[in-house]
Formats: sequence, C-alpha cells, structure tokens
Amino acid sequence: MNEPAPGPAPVLAPVVDERRLLSEDAFRVLRDAVLDGTLEPGERLHDDELVAWLGVSRTPIRSALDRLRCTGLVELSANRFTRVRDPDGSWLAESASAVSSLHRAAAEGVLPGLGPRCLEATVSALGAVRPVVRRASGRPVTVALLCCLGLAVGGLAARSPGDVVASALDVAELRLAHGLRSRRCVVELTVWDDFAASAGAALAERDACAWGDAVSRLTSRVVATARAGRPGPGRPVVPSRAAPTQ
Repeated sequence: MNEPAPGPAPVLAPVVDERRLLSEDAFRVLRDAVLDGTLEPGERLHDDELVAWLGVSRTPIRSALDRLRCTGLVELSANRFTRVRDPDGSWLAESASAVSSLHRAAAEGVLPGLGPRCLEATVSALGAVRPVVRRASGRPVTVALLCCLGLAVGGLAARSPGDVVASALDVAELRLAHGLRSRRCVVELTVWDDFAASAGAALAERDACAWGDAVSRLTSRVVATARAGRPGPGRPVVPSRAAPTQ
C-alpha cells in the first residue's frame, strides 16, 4: 500500500520579542514627545504617569528612558529624578559641532566615488527645500522644518557605506534638533542661501572639507539665534498621539 506523499512543510511563524517591540514603541513615542515639546525641557518624568499614558508596563518604559539618556534627550539620576534635558548654550554648541564633524567624515567617504547623477540629486535637494525655509524664515524652528533640512543636508551622509558614521549622526542630530527647538532657534532664508551656495561649490569640487565647513557655518549661525526660555504650552492632559498597547 502506497503511503501518502508528505504535505508541504509547515510555515513557522517568526519569533517576535514582544518586550523589544514594546520598548521600541515606547522609545519612539517618548522621543517624538521630547522633540515636539509635548514633554517640555526640564519636565520631570514619572514612571506611573508614563505607564498610564502609553499603556505599557514599567519595563519597556525604563528601557526607553535609558535609550533616551544615551542619546542625551533625558537626564537620569538614580533614586532622585528623571527629566527631559533642558539644553544650555554650551550643550547646544557641542551638539552642533558634533553634527558638523560627522557630516565632514561622511563626505570624505562618499564624495570621491559619488556618481554625477547622485551629485546632481544632492545639489537639487538643497534648492528644493528653499520654499520651506522661506515660509519659516524668522520663526522658531519646528520638527517638520528640521526634518526637511535634515534630509537635504544629509544627502551625502545617507550614502555613507558604513553604519558607524550614520548611527553616530542619528544621535547627534537628535540632540541638535532638541536643542534648536527648545531654544527657539531660527533659520533665516539668507543663512540657508549662503549655505546652499557654499555647499554647492563644495560638491562641484568634491571637497569634503569645504562641505564640512559649510555645514559648520550653517549650524553655528542657527545656534547663535538661541533664545532663553521654553517654547509653547505644557504637556496636555491627554496627548493627541497614538500610544503603543500591550
């Protein structure tokens, strides 16, 4: 008697670490809340309130807060407090310097072998955001504006072959974005136009140092507009954002 042919092998469901996903969700929500000012600079963060807000247990909350501490967005003092960092002038200047140095390092690795079409796309991106800068000129930066500028300025870094520079730049840009928005910095149209001109020249010459210098001048001039005080209203009782659920 012939035995039946074996059926198809069962499809195994991927193993999902639910705790890691919850921690990642909590990190993203808290990071965005810090960047957009929902959680204000200097505001104390209490585990019980965050658990109730996000609808997750204490473990992913603590993991997310530790990651935010590593990025510099949150300050933790054992058994004392957890609070959103309130950036001062020196911290903001250091963040800007780190971003400029990393953009220079990325350009050194990318520019020599960058093809003409990619080079043209990078130049075009600088001009494409000018209308956005023009509309926002003279007003405190927003997260949306900083995202647009980050995409334009980060065109070379996005093509960096290694993960080390890219990962370091992600953290440095988060720190800088928090500082610029917290201190109500301004990007004037003339400042952006000066950057676009010098950056375009650097790209044409494939000069990584000149590119880094252009980024450094841009960040320094924007940081110089920093104002004292905290922007915007405090955190609403029920934040208008989707929270991760268990």
